[in-house]
Amino acid sequence: MATMILLPTSTSGHTSHWVAVGESTHHEALESDDGDTSYAKCSANGRRIDLGFADPSVAVGDIASIDSVRFLSSGRSTHRTTASTVSMTYIDPFGNALETASYDTSPSTFETINGTARASSDGSGTDWTYANLEDLSIRLTKTDTVEVRLSYFAMEVTYTEAVTDNATFFGANF
Repeated sequence: MATMILLPTSTSGHTSHWVAVGESTHHEALESDDGDTSYAKCSANGRRIDLGFADPSVAVGDIASIDSVRFLSSGRSTHRTTASTVSMTYIDPFGNALETASYDTSPSTFETINGTARASSDGSGTDWTYANLEDLSIRLTKTDTVEVRLSYFAMEVTYTEAVTDNATFFGANF
């Protein structure tokens, strides 16, 4: 199996409650896991941002099947005794179960939390499609009162590469 990473390319939602630090946009602040250099932060409970992602870096013809999709994240709580929690919900494709990431009480260290590898696009057995990846978007919602800082948020796609039939090509030329 091969993998590709889809980085965020757009942001909408409660963008005034989520603050980009070190970059001019929220999605730019989430593109690299560089700790307190650049990040998106939120302290208001119930506030959300919706992230859109880059189109796949692999051509549709080079993919035999999409095996799973999951989020990759790096974040931290700014409180010494209370964790910060963010819930993740797929907007498109719709139907994958809600996941949460609870970043531990370590106000100086970012923690890596990766989501569940989702084998179906809707949570009930429907295969992922290339179009699903082109339209992929996810909602991040701050779900408690402690400030959270996210330094990285991306989607990991695991896929099976298409097999090229070189025998036909070579047979036709010799």
